[in-house]
This record gives sequence, C-alpha cells and structure tokens, in this order.
Amino acid sequence: MYNLLQGIRVLEVALITPDALGGYLADLGAEVLKIEQPPDGDYVRVLGGGGIAGLSFMHLRWNRGKKSVGLNLKTESGRRVFLDLAKKSHVVVDGLRAGAIERFGIGYEAVKQVNPKIVYCSFNATGQSGAYRDLATHGPGFDAYAGHIQPSLRPDGMPYLDFKTLVAMSAGPLYAALGVVSGIVRSLMTGQGAYIEVAQFDAAAAWQANGIDASLNNIEVEPQQLREAVRHQMYRTKDDKYVVFQASEDKFWTSFCRNVGREDLLEGHERKAVASHARGDEPLRQELAAIFATKTRAEWVEFFIEHNVAGSPVNTPEDLIHDPHFLSRDLTFEQDHPQAGRVRWFGTPIKVAGQRFSAAPAPSPGEHTQEVLSGVLGLEGSEIEELRSQGAI
Repeated sequence: MYNLLQGIRVLEVALITPDALGGYLADLGAEVLKIEQPPDGDYVRVLGGGGIAGLSFMHLRWNRGKKSVGLNLKTESGRRVFLDLAKKSHVVVDGLRAGAIERFGIGYEAVKQVNPKIVYCSFNATGQSGAYRDLATHGPGFDAYAGHIQPSLRPDGMPYLDFKTLVAMSAGPLYAALGVVSGIVRSLMTGQGAYIEVAQFDAAAAWQANGIDASLNNIEVEPQQLREAVRHQMYRTKDDKYVVFQASEDKFWTSFCRNVGREDLLEGHERKAVASHARGDEPLRQELAAIFATKTRAEWVEFFIEHNVAGSPVNTPEDLIHDPHFLSRDLTFEQDHPQAGRVRWFGTPIKVAGQRFSAAPAPSPGEHTQEVLSGVLGLEGSEIEELRSQGAI
C-alpha cells in the first residue's frame, strides 16, 4: 500500500460492495479497522464468481490491507468499544442498509458526540432517503435501476440477467472515496467534521448523465451506435485477433492511407467533419477489412504508434495480462497469503512517485481484535478477557 493516507484511521462497518470503499482507502495507506460480527465475519468471503482456497476474489481484493476486529455490536459493551474506537478514528464508514447502524445506537449522531471532527460516510444501495430507501437489492439491481441493464431473452422468450461489468459496484466506491478524502482534508484543516452520503443507485445514475440530461430537457438523443461506422470500427487481424481502428479525424485517416500505400482511399474521404466515421460505406469497409487481415494485432499496434494513427488492441482479460503495455505499467503485485499461498493480484491504477504498490493479505475474521484493542485503546489482557466473557468480541 502507499503512504498517502498514513496516520489516518478508518473504522469500517460494511458488507459486500461497501467493503471496496475501505479497500481503496487502505490501498492509499489508511489504517482500516474492519468491524466484523463474530465468529464468521463478512460473508463477502464466500460470495461472487471465482476465488482461491475457498475465499472469493471480492474479499481478497476489497479487504486486503485491513485489520479485522471481531466485535458484537448487539451487546452494550461491544457498542461501547465501537464508540471508543470512533473517538480515536478520523473516518467512520457505515456500509450497512439504511437505518441499520442507528438501530445499534452507533449512528452519526452518536459518533459525532464522541468525535466532532469525524468524517462519517453512509454508503449503501439506495441512500438514507427516498422512495426506495428500504428496498433490499444487490449489484445488478443498482444497474438495472439506472438503465444500464436491459433484459436479454432466452430462445423460449424468458428474460434473464446478462452483464459483463457492473457499473455501480465500480463507480460507487470511487465516488465515496472521493467524498471521504475531501472530508478528511477539511477536517484536518478546520477541525470540522462531515457527514457524507453516497448511494449506489445514484452512482449508477451518474454514469447515465448524458441520457438523463437529454431527458430532463426533453431532447431525444440517439444512442451511441457504431455498428455502421467504418473509420471507427473493429477489424480482424492476420492472427485472428482484433484491433479498434479510430481514424475518424483527417490527420489519422491521411496518415493511415499514405502509410499502407493506399492514397487512393483518400479520394472522397478527405476534409470530412472532425469525427468522420464514414458510416454505411460498405465498399470502404471491405477494403479496410482486407488491409487489416495482412498484419497481426501486435504489428498493427506498432504501425499505429509509428505512424500516429489512433487505435487500440482488443484484449480479453487473458490477453491483457500478457499485453506489453499492461506489463510495462507495473500494475500487479505478489503476495504470500496464509491460505492461498503465493498469489498475484491487480494492484491499483494510481501511481505515486517513489513508491511501489503492495498490500497485506485480506484478514481472517477477528484476526486483529486483540492487537487493536490493546494497541489503539490500551486495554489490558484482563479487560479484553472481560469483553470476551460478555460476548462483545
């Protein structure tokens, strides 16, 4: 992890996607104390597709670098310990359903009483207000609400969920992290705390801003559709891979035609609009398909670079980890995990000069309870044992 947030302590109560908010803060160097219900903790450990040694990729990614504290918030002594930790923290993350943490008596008002400088972030699916406040829903539901997912149909006409990437589960934690970091800056500069609320429904809607803005102003906008485009299109390469060719601008189109020895293709196509896609020009599309079939994907990328032509390779995730640009960006790191052994992970797109990213493994439930209670709160062994006997930890 980086040291940009070194010295910042985050107290997190979160399940599933809100774990990612604390994960981003931990990646930047914050000490994130993940409060988990004993004995099993956050069930994100067993959710989602894929995993290693019985642990999900979501848990291993989102909870890396955190400290797990097993604390039963249903007990009076557990709630007291939580508020004691909140006194010594800069941030509290409430990643539960709307109203849940208030029922424990440790919501924003209670935390603010013991720490007026706290940056308190409520981060859940639907937000703390609105018609859907009490709606139970999961990741695909966030995107369906915001119009990112439409029904696909089986041959028998039955609808089914079909998606590749869930927008809100990626965008939501980033908006929340931006809000939290901004709140930290203000708190450190002025001593004034902040209450920040981010809803995943809202985050998903934010990524539909163009369509929403058009609808708010009664303007009908055609969806971005490049199916008929020619100069901004995918083409198959000699090695049965693909590239995206993006010579919409004249300078790219001219450079391409001249450097493949086909200046004849410029006739009737030069001096078009700034973003000319040559839509519907099927004869030109066939010409370009034949040209792109003469080189491999890697050769075309080198051609694009050498001759200043806009484009990109088309990768699968399996392709990407071998892509020379991906490899040169130092985006992965290795980690010794107590259950999974030696494993490799994607790190972070954030680069910090003079630092190389790494992270401690995601913790087991309650792994750091004793360390945190003694190190942060200064509790003696007998006091910790008393909490254990009360069912608080």
